[in-house]
Amino acid sequence: PASSPPASSPPTSSPLSSSPLPASSPHASPRLTLVSLGPGDPQQMTLAAHQALREADVVVGYKGYIDALGDLLAPHQTVIASGMQTELERARQALDHAVAGRRVALVSSGDIGIYAMAGPVFELLAARGWTGSEPEVVVLAGISAFQAAAAHLGAAISHDLCVISLSDLLTPWPLIEQRLAAAASGDFVVALYNPRSRERHWQLESAFNILRQQRPANTPVAFATNVTRPDEHVTLTTLAEADPSLANMFTVVLIGNSRSYRMGDRFVTPRGYAAARGIGEAETRGRAEAETPPASSPPDSSPLPSYPIVLTNLSASRTIVVGGGPVGERKVRGLLAVGCAVTLISPDATAELQAWAAAGQIAWQQRPYQAGDLDGAWLVFAATNARSINAQIARDAAERGILCNSADAPNEGTFHLPAIHRNSEYIIAVSTDGNAPGRAAAIRDALARFTAENAE
Repeated sequence: PASSPPASSPPTSSPLSSSPLPASSPHASPRLTLVSLGPGDPQQMTLAAHQALREADVVVGYKGYIDALGDLLAPHQTVIASGMQTELERARQALDHAVAGRRVALVSSGDIGIYAMAGPVFELLAARGWTGSEPEVVVLAGISAFQAAAAHLGAAISHDLCVISLSDLLTPWPLIEQRLAAAASGDFVVALYNPRSRERHWQLESAFNILRQQRPANTPVAFATNVTRPDEHVTLTTLAEADPSLANMFTVVLIGNSRSYRMGDRFVTPRGYAAARGIGEAETRGRAEAETPPASSPPDSSPLPSYPIVLTNLSASRTIVVGGGPVGERKVRGLLAVGCAVTLISPDATAELQAWAAAGQIAWQQRPYQAGDLDGAWLVFAATNARSINAQIARDAAERGILCNSADAPNEGTFHLPAIHRNSEYIIAVSTDGNAPGRAAAIRDALARFTAENAE
């Protein structure tokens, strides 16, 4: 979220104001500069963007972006801020000021040419019969969110890539589906913009399902929210386990191609250099995703630092799940299978969770999480779609000495869940310490098949 402007920020006016334009400044020629602000951190802005802001007589932009600029704006500048869904009005006023002889900076986050203000500006220029000179229009490139997310992750977009917006405000959903299917069949790395909002909550799951038809279950998927900002949060998971509730309108989602893999907390899409030099891709991937050796092997120099245990006698223990979405439902289903007494805390819940509550299989406290909810519990699962709430639950659990699983940040809690196969004779549990859950699931399935085929 954008920060509030400092007290010294220049005054702003509405882009819908009918007040006359200021007198022309004595520049040799009018200029409109489309300024890319980058993903959020001012240090990620280009030098050219900083210079364009310094030289501008008029700065135009969405209010959130204007507020975030703060001290980068000067008192002598005319600053015009506007709200959401006023893109054409914003572009029109920027053009009008430039035609009047002013030096104008129109700002937008990320790269202004990617789902941003360059489109409306050039559509208006075309409608006005612009010939390319009056006003002069300069577009300054910037770092987009998908690039910043990929940098955070390592080498996620080292091969062919496509970027798709899931917003159907201006593009019909059938066309978006068609593009997703083409990206899936073409084996592109996919970056999804506008993945989810309060009104659009089903499209991301549909996109995942289209990609699941063409990609391995363990394909890396990254949810990067507010990337490069102080409240940045990046979750790395797999296509099989990707949870749409982790996304919002400040999230970009990266999905790997069929050869992408996870390397610890990094996401790698190989270009093929190693294979070209005689290092097999399978060997490279194996090194990255290698598990700890079996107990009979000599100790590894860097074994996984987790200690596996099996919890027993769960029926008399109070277990709390906070979060009523698909992730919370999966947690509750597993707990009910072993006889846990489960209390669900969430303002809303999936249909399955509601059915379990109605049948008396779980206790449902239909409200948000609050202080004191963990009193008397010994096991808690933080499974909301709000990072700050999950973090608070983990802190509360730590203060009380309660075992805690944090769904979107495994290292924040005290345990994570392995891939499990159980029957009446034994339990198979495989863990990669949360680093490669798809690989853990594949090993579990292979062991389950082996034991079934070799049963006496």
